[in-house]
Amino acid sequence: MIQALLAAHDPLDHVLPHRFGEGVAFWRWTIEAPLNIFKIEPHSTYFTNQMLMTIVAAVIMLLIFPMLGRRYAAMQVRDPASAVPKGFTNLIEAMMQYIRNDVARPVLGDKTDRFMPFLWTMFFYILICNLLGMIPLDSIVYFLSGMRLRHIGGTATANIMITAGLAFCSFVMIHYSGARQVYLDLVAGTYGHHGHDAEHGGHSHDHGHGGQSRVVRGDAAAVAVVKAPFLYIWNFAPHVFAPKGKAGPLAMLLWVADLVMWVILLGLELIGAVIKPFALAIRLFANMVAGHVVLASLLALIFAFEGAVAMNWGIGVISALGCAALSLLELFVAFLQAYVFTFLTTLFIGASVAPEH
Repeated sequence: MIQALLAAHDPLDHVLPHRFGEGVAFWRWTIEAPLNIFKIEPHSTYFTNQMLMTIVAAVIMLLIFPMLGRRYAAMQVRDPASAVPKGFTNLIEAMMQYIRNDVARPVLGDKTDRFMPFLWTMFFYILICNLLGMIPLDSIVYFLSGMRLRHIGGTATANIMITAGLAFCSFVMIHYSGARQVYLDLVAGTYGHHGHDAEHGGHSHDHGHGGQSRVVRGDAAAVAVVKAPFLYIWNFAPHVFAPKGKAGPLAMLLWVADLVMWVILLGLELIGAVIKPFALAIRLFANMVAGHVVLASLLALIFAFEGAVAMNWGIGVISALGCAALSLLELFVAFLQAYVFTFLTTLFIGASVAPEH
């Protein structure tokens, strides 16, 4: 029993998905991508322990953050001057302020508050999933249920499909934000005049006609919605040979050279756009798997040497101390990986909403 609780079946038992019951759905179609990149065949879909932990993390967030928000709002109503959060509320606010002021604001500038709900949600969701994975819920439930219920727990972020889902959310937010920024600039009439906007409140002016100012009006919303995606893609890769203020045959030649180079660079940029979320998913997945595998391997050493009594005592002490040290390191990694995922997503969003990518 103790061996089952501590080492499970193998070092990967704690990080592998475990199915609950029969399949919840059956996929009847076959999908094959061009060039045999991937193929999806008929299969059953199962509800797993890691999917359960994603729901638990979401429920925890829905319970904690609305409660903290109501508490803080009540403090503001009673006495705004003395509304100083304490205890757990202070801890959460400190982390939120750090993400906002030290991670997002240096990258996003005046656009920071627009993206904070997404970035805060991403950070705390990943953090809670990581921390839940450090709690041996499966062993606790297995023991309390009289060894009837197994695998009620686990590390959600140790599943590549879950981290890929989080990375996909970042991917959508990155490029949606870029296209939306182009739309907003088109409507405001500031598209292509970003260096001049800050001085004139978001409008471009021309002072070259007798000192008179000419306000450039923006596009209609319906027109901007159609133009924004195309302009976003047009600016996705740099235009290295684009002629500026030139006309004639040389300008036409430069435009042809620029278009050829733009197609090449666009292909590279599109590959990079896919690699970025892929790297986010792999980094989070690999770090969370590695910690649990090393911990389980150290615990397995105790049972590997259980036949040698004298050696078993020494190995047991060393394994216990090593697990304690690695647990502290894994706690640090749980926070670090949530921070890294959020920080890189912020950088990618910042590059997307910038006037030039």
